[in-house]
Amino acid sequence: MITETKRFRAFATALSLCFFALPLLSQDVIVREQTAGQAITFEQYVIQTDSTLQVIIPFRIRYDFFVFTRTVTEQSSAYSAHGEVSVELIDSTGSSVARKIRQIDLTADDNTSSALKADFVQHLFSFQLPHGKYTIVFKADDKESRRQFVDDRKYTVLPSGTALQSGLIPVEHVLDSSFVLFNLGGDVLFSRNFSFLFLSAKQYTAARYSLFKVQLDDEEKESIESDIPVSIKVFGASILDTHANGQSVALTVRPGDGSNVHILQMDGQQLRQGRYELVLSFPDSTKITAHFGARWLDMPLTLTDLDAAIEPLQFIMTKADYTELRRGGRTARITKFEEFWKKKDTTPATAYNEVMHECYRRADFAFAAFRTLKEMNGAVTDRGRIYLLYGKPSTTERQLAPNGVPKEIWKYNSLTKIFTFEDPSKQGNYKLAENK
Repeated sequence: MITETKRFRAFATALSLCFFALPLLSQDVIVREQTAGQAITFEQYVIQTDSTLQVIIPFRIRYDFFVFTRTVTEQSSAYSAHGEVSVELIDSTGSSVARKIRQIDLTADDNTSSALKADFVQHLFSFQLPHGKYTIVFKADDKESRRQFVDDRKYTVLPSGTALQSGLIPVEHVLDSSFVLFNLGGDVLFSRNFSFLFLSAKQYTAARYSLFKVQLDDEEKESIESDIPVSIKVFGASILDTHANGQSVALTVRPGDGSNVHILQMDGQQLRQGRYELVLSFPDSTKITAHFGARWLDMPLTLTDLDAAIEPLQFIMTKADYTELRRGGRTARITKFEEFWKKKDTTPATAYNEVMHECYRRADFAFAAFRTLKEMNGAVTDRGRIYLLYGKPSTTERQLAPNGVPKEIWKYNSLTKIFTFEDPSKQGNYKLAENK
């Protein structure tokens, strides 16, 4: 059995190697890979059966949209936030035909930005409407700050008499007949298997699909898979129920006098973050085209900018290496960056690279935690460099003697390492003075 110390040392070794080999790239922004996600997303799906025409509008709001305040009492010291979410449907004549409101009441033990960004509230609205075209007006309000989010750019068309009675709904396959919506504006999580759910009057047990990666900056499409046969699971004559509990939105299939519910399972473990187009073709020549994104929700901020990603590493590379690795166009530099990380990936069977994620998670922390008046990027300071290589120390001790030099002593118990930093200028510019 591998001990925790051995795991830590193995990871530290892999991460240390990556820092001494990472290519340096010129200033550039990886626009095509910025899919970390917005604070608020919502989506719309039409579920058509013989007797009803239903529109479901699930939404997901990150906690940091709201302002959390705290009133300390004997019973609780938690933070709380309050808001309101509404959806209004406008028909083709400009008239409001339906409107629903939901009150949002949240609590959190930690109101720091990083903690609030990691949590979400999820619910849905459901409407039964006649055929037609409707504009969806989505609003979210925070009652404390009066901050408001409004989106009226989405619309939905409720068709009649079609064989396909819904679009492709991206879901996680939880149980045999239960599915959880990703609820990311129609997107999925990158490097994770997922399924597409759809309803149809017909039963389709097989299809062929083609998958393309869409480059938003140049509108080109890269073929990932072409004309691939795939089997489809069918729930015949079923009804689709919706459920929401504030933490997730789920769909459950149950027997009944309804449509045929189809499940198309997709292997998404190698799916990188970005935008995709799926074309699904059925034997009767029916086709569905779906556009979706694969999101890395907690992608480190440093990874969105190539220059920011390489800046903490400049002091460990020669000038000649730096010059050579900067050569080439934007695409070439990004390719070099990606190829390097592929070589350092401990789980090559998936698109998620744990070592890279941890590397830049540390860079994000170091950037803010160790910045000084002299150096705004804390990741390139001595303390930032040690944090990048070894992570959070077991203990940190600061010595502030009145007539002495301020010191910080970092101890890593599992690695038996001690780093001492000194600040002779007494302005927060700590330099590594001892390593043992």
